Amino acid sequence: RLQTANGRFFINNVRLEKPSLYAIIEKAISISNAKLFPVPGAVEQPRLHHYVRFNFKVSLISDEKRELILPIWMDVQGGYAIRGDEIERQAILDMENQFQQLEPAVPFWMEGKPLAPKVLAALLERARKSVADELGDTLAGLQKRLRRFLELDRARLNEYYADLLKDVERRLQKADVSTAIERRPALEAKRAAIIAERQSKLEDVEQKYHLRIQLELLNVAVIAQPKLDLTVEIRKRAVAVKRVATWDPLLHVVEPLACDVCARPGKSLSLCENGHLAHSDCLAPQCVECKRTYCQKCADQVQSCAVCDRPVCVHSLKRCTTCGRVTCNEHLDECHAENGEPRRARSEEKPGFPSGAEMTETSPGAKASSPKTEQPFDRLRATPARQKTAANSINATRREAPKGRTFHPPLPPKEKLADHMNVYADPAQGSITAYAMLKKREVATRVWEMTDQGISVMCWCEKSPRCRENGLIYRPAEPEFVESQMKSWLRSFQREYGLLDTKIRYHQIRQNETYAELKLKVPSRWKEPAALERACAGFDELKKRR
Repeated sequence: RLQTANGRFFINNVRLEKPSLYAIIEKAISISNAKLFPVPGAVEQPRLHHYVRFNFKVSLISDEKRELILPIWMDVQGGYAIRGDEIERQAILDMENQFQQLEPAVPFWMEGKPLAPKVLAALLERARKSVADELGDTLAGLQKRLRRFLELDRARLNEYYADLLKDVERRLQKADVSTAIERRPALEAKRAAIIAERQSKLEDVEQKYHLRIQLELLNVAVIAQPKLDLTVEIRKRAVAVKRVATWDPLLHVVEPLACDVCARPGKSLSLCENGHLAHSDCLAPQCVECKRTYCQKCADQVQSCAVCDRPVCVHSLKRCTTCGRVTCNEHLDECHAENGEPRRARSEEKPGFPSGAEMTETSPGAKASSPKTEQPFDRLRATPARQKTAANSINATRREAPKGRTFHPPLPPKEKLADHMNVYADPAQGSITAYAMLKKREVATRVWEMTDQGISVMCWCEKSPRCRENGLIYRPAEPEFVESQMKSWLRSFQREYGLLDTKIRYHQIRQNETYAELKLKVPSRWKEPAALERACAGFDELKKRR
């Protein structure tokens, strides 16, 4: 339906360049039983992807009513819900599309154009189902409270009506023979009424504390963002499928592939024998004979042995020509061994103590008594000489006993956060960008940019959104000290990831070309007196307003 509050926006603050994209994808996507291979001739394709943000008014109705506004972000191409807080924090939403030359990426989960009505309708239905996941903690706390109140009200009602029933039972027992004919029917009717009323009150209480969720769609926002797509091949044995892997230049991540069973993204998936990708929870039981893997979509390919009930696939099962039952190789011809019925496999008895044996526990270091050496109590009394001899014997035994070695568990190795850092100075943008790298993968990005309000800092790292540097604005130093100021910030970023000076590589961007440098070259704009004066004045004004 048409709503005046709906909107369409574009994310243009991205760079559609990513060298060695396949190597990054290969490290980011994990297939437990298959490997990734490059597709010959496949190149990175920049395409326009879309997000849809559905804003719902959620009403939580029980004994009281609570209302809240809940945004649900959906990936149109992937067809699944995503966390939108990082996108909101880093994206700059524009009203104009600066990438009009890009073709829109088609949805991977259904046929049709990305913003076709049937695609948006299916996406809305998936967004409704994702509301419960987004409200996980809120619903858990609310349901815990409702269960507690329900238990208290049930106990109160049961106690109240139990007292009423006791009173009726007592009056029935006291009724003598002469009055029983007159009073008993009335008392029994009263007892039945009490039982019916108690049941009605209990049902009312359950209805009172039953949680109901009502959703109302307020508005919709469609956000377009360019991304890089690369087709890769996932292969194992005789199964090979092609999937499109996507690089997000805004968040600097490879988007996870979606499970073909539950339609949710997953960092670790398995390849089904029929070419489906699935989570471990979305797999069918693995065949005990050939170890083939099937997903729940292909569950009809896996049957159970009639004897042991273990899963066996259609390629390995043995169908009996006599009774038509299915068995594994181990229980062949046992499907009708007991009067036409399967011989059920019996679990083998584990070795244990013989029948009638009694097991006793002894304290550590104490010797268990043996029936052959056990003596009556009066014979255990030792004379002083014997006590001394026994004491010497015990001391000798203690001296001879080897001391146990103290076991110290090995300390876990210190996690390596990064192995080198690339620093890029861009005079055209007036910015310096540092990338902390680990095995050719970006683990953190920090940008310093000269603005009219000072030197702003933006950071995308594993500490987001709690990174202390992200969003800060610094007052620039004097022209002769601004380079030292920048080097101190770089050293601080370098220490965060435990990198030596020899692991820092400097670059400068000139006319869209990257050149290696031996040291940091601060953009010339950072040393211009006029630019520094504007930045200092803007910083002082901003400080006064805050």
